[in-house]
Amino acid sequence: MRRVAWRSVRAHAKQFFLTTFAVMLGVAFLSGTLALRASMSETFSKLTSSTITSDLYVQGPKLAGSGDDSSSKSLLTQPIDSSLTEQIKQIDGVEAANPGVQMVGVLVGSNNAPVTTTGAPTLFIPLYDNEKGLTWVQGHKPQGAGEITLESGALKNSGLKVGDKTHIVVQGSPTEVTVVGEFHYESSMASATVVGVDPSWLMPIAAPNGKVSNISVDVAQGASVETVKSEITKILPDGAQVQPRAEVIKEQNKTIEEQLGFVQVFLLVFVVVAMFVGSFIIMNSFAMSVRQRVKEFALLRAVGASPASVFGVVFLQAVVIGVVGSALGVAAGAGLLAGLSALLDAAGMPLLEGTGLSGTIIAISLAVGLAVTVVGALLPAREAALTHPVEAMRGVSGSREKSLVLRTILGGLLLAAGVAAIAAAWVNADLSQRGLIMGLGAGGTVLGLLIVSPTLARPVVAVLGLPFRLLRPAGRLAVRNIVHNPRRTANTSGALMVGMALVCAGATLAASFQSSTSDEIDKSLKADLVVQPATIGSLSTRLSADKAKEIAAIDGVKETSSYSIYTDSVTKPDGSQNAAATVIVVDPGTYSTAYDVSASAGSMKDLDATHVAAKKDEGLKLGDKVSVTGPTGSVEATVSAVVDPKGTGGNYYISPELAAAVGSWNSPSTSTDPAHVLDSPQGMLLTLKEGTDLDTVRNKARDIVADTYQYAVRDANEISDQVGQQINQMLAVLYGLLGLSIAIAILGIVNTLVLSVSERTREIGLMRAVGLGKAQLAGEIITESVLTSLYGTVLGGATGVVLAAALKEVLEDRGLTSLSIPWGQMVGMLVLSVVVGVIAALWPALRASRIPVLDAIATE
Repeated sequence: MRRVAWRSVRAHAKQFFLTTFAVMLGVAFLSGTLALRASMSETFSKLTSSTITSDLYVQGPKLAGSGDDSSSKSLLTQPIDSSLTEQIKQIDGVEAANPGVQMVGVLVGSNNAPVTTTGAPTLFIPLYDNEKGLTWVQGHKPQGAGEITLESGALKNSGLKVGDKTHIVVQGSPTEVTVVGEFHYESSMASATVVGVDPSWLMPIAAPNGKVSNISVDVAQGASVETVKSEITKILPDGAQVQPRAEVIKEQNKTIEEQLGFVQVFLLVFVVVAMFVGSFIIMNSFAMSVRQRVKEFALLRAVGASPASVFGVVFLQAVVIGVVGSALGVAAGAGLLAGLSALLDAAGMPLLEGTGLSGTIIAISLAVGLAVTVVGALLPAREAALTHPVEAMRGVSGSREKSLVLRTILGGLLLAAGVAAIAAAWVNADLSQRGLIMGLGAGGTVLGLLIVSPTLARPVVAVLGLPFRLLRPAGRLAVRNIVHNPRRTANTSGALMVGMALVCAGATLAASFQSSTSDEIDKSLKADLVVQPATIGSLSTRLSADKAKEIAAIDGVKETSSYSIYTDSVTKPDGSQNAAATVIVVDPGTYSTAYDVSASAGSMKDLDATHVAAKKDEGLKLGDKVSVTGPTGSVEATVSAVVDPKGTGGNYYISPELAAAVGSWNSPSTSTDPAHVLDSPQGMLLTLKEGTDLDTVRNKARDIVADTYQYAVRDANEISDQVGQQINQMLAVLYGLLGLSIAIAILGIVNTLVLSVSERTREIGLMRAVGLGKAQLAGEIITESVLTSLYGTVLGGATGVVLAAALKEVLEDRGLTSLSIPWGQMVGMLVLSVVVGVIAALWPALRASRIPVLDAIATE
């Protein structure tokens, strides 16, 4: 039977070409994703090893709850007093000790624009005299505020040269500087722009209170690291710790792996979708092949082959296709990764090291590709095994369509269960595990639709085909053929349905988020203008105090309300802790008049050194006690207001007095003087005097912040547009990741039509013999393809919109308050499905029109 299977594969190689190609695409996506994660992991591992070079690192005490399983160690370790540096230097065996600080800012390139590399930060780091881990290429170390040195990647991306003058922006203050040197690390900097500066200039800016993230210690040659560590421990305050280099690197790599793991899971979701979609092509290809070869299998049974032997023939065919497709997929995955690496390198973002294709990844990819192929072929193989020998006596090879009654009942039950789960989560906001129930309901609904799809195909296609019936005879023939083969139509369009359901759900959710955000801004923003970071969501950007004063002094500005966004640890009365809570520092006297946070209890004006406002989602009530902890202290505060900003804003709101007491993990340079906490704010809300021209004030404010390269001045409409742009960018990523699934779905249509042409060779010959022209035949096949695409798109689009509407109810407390269906995009999807149908049918239509009439009629 092995010979029979191999001969059958060679004899039907053309039929299985697209099936092999579909397996290859899915495995390429899988192996490429796994290799991408491995390669990025290797890159960041080398980065930590090349930048963490000292023998020991002194860190402050850990906060409560920051155990070894924490993924936010950098947020959960208190800063340490830099004055310990001098004491550490006096210990025998210490060669050098340096406080660890860095700042995020802006480097202006040769084109007079900020140097950016797809969201990666520009880091300003101190370069000490005894710096390890870097190599000097040219020039010298910076001295004073007017000099900087650039890492080789930053120098290349900026277009600058050693000796050039440019500007940097740190803490919102522009400074003119000269590039005096170039250095590089052993590893690439993962697209970050690294700027080296004089420590004496950076320290007062990054650590005005003398608090630093760590102190690095280099041990002298010949001295014992353990002995030095023990001596340092003796002079440290309670809770402070000394960690050896290997332990720090291990912790950093663990955190990076957790973050990369999230990215991998996100990508693997789309891999699963692509493989799931690809399984439709595999199953459909084998099912149609088995139906065409009923006589062949019957002859095998007639000459003594057992059902198990016939099953083995189809099974071995699937194994061959799975192995070949998977091997090609692994090779294609390596090619995709190499291409991505080259593109990133060309764009100045060297994020990938090595090939990433380990033996484990290759084995997993081959195993998954083979398993998907074999599983997809099991039902067709079973059908082949049950072929009766008497089928060999029939004049025409083929098989009758089985009844859809049982399939419809089972699919209907699953569909009903899915819809019931969605409905339960939709209407019951207090339902435990609401999101999980909604997800299970969505999965059940999609699977149920796929199962009952053949039953739905007849009435839906009959309606969709009404306009095509006017195209005689091609239109009528196409509609009748599709309705006559509902199982094939459903299997072919199923892949497209899944892809379109996800696309339409994503588009509807994106439009709804944009509409909800716009409504909330219109409702809540009372100020006329907002001065905010150009990239919404940036937590480390600050305006300089001078800039803030200039803006407040603009003629026509009635009142300003400054705010800053902190990241602090908040512990609730039940002991639960949010180690990275978003805490907004506001002026209690002015903020509520500039922005309505919808206080449902208490008042924002009651905020002071021991009172906070909590977002309604936190589940707190007036009088509850919370512990707010930051890098400079911890305060037990009372909830004096409960607010409901509808998805915008932070978890908590605090006063400058409380902010001065705790500080912020994301901005350690904040002032500890309550009177100056908001001198350098993250943003400002401007309320104008009556009769003041808004454009005039906006232009003046923009002129003031222009040289910061980090700030924008926007009104409500412009903020909504900016949020919309960010949503559209995320949507573009979604479309890109789903693009492979759509491509595989298109291949499925092409594959089905090609196999259909082969299956209907005699029918095509008879139609041509009685006068059907080549163009009419091509039109009939193209119409079949268009109707199949439309059916999958309509069913998938409707499913996606319904799922998005249900998710809107679940996500309402996160700011998704209104449902907006992007009708323009929906129409675009229908038009795209027609185009897809036409393109998919071109090759099969051309192939059918070239079949000689006499040969077709003579076909048995």
